[in-house]
Amino acid sequence: NAERFILPSRPSSVQALIDEIKTRLKLTFDFRLQFEDPDFDHALCNLVEMEHLPSTASVKVIRLVELDLISTSTSETSLLNDITDAISPERISRWPEVFIVPKFSYEVEHVLKEGNAAFEKDGKLIRLPRDQKHNILEVMGEENF
Repeated sequence: NAERFILPSRPSSVQALIDEIKTRLKLTFDFRLQFEDPDFDHALCNLVEMEHLPSTASVKVIRLVELDLISTSTSETSLLNDITDAISPERISRWPEVFIVPKFSYEVEHVLKEGNAAFEKDGKLIRLPRDQKHNILEVMGEENF
């Protein structure tokens, strides 16, 4: 869902911007904001300082989900057990002991091969377009989970 509105003035803080968005869009949940940062090739970055936000920008609302792990009722305790089972150390470790890098699409493999060659030759870093980054992350996520 996308909503568009223009603010009459720049909010003084990130929290003031969050409050304005909550009011205008009638949101009742907590969230953080992301924006396309021109300093990072327009990648989405968390908004922590208003100074980082360009004068004309789009922000993305990222809903925060909290688990209330303080409970005493039987049904809540069994839910807590299910949750703690689901977040075992194996589930929350960042990478497996051995991670085999999967095969990517032909296009991505080709770009990575050229990028590696350029780095070996000149130390030049590769700049991937957003769709190729998405492809890489998607394939690696599928492999990891």
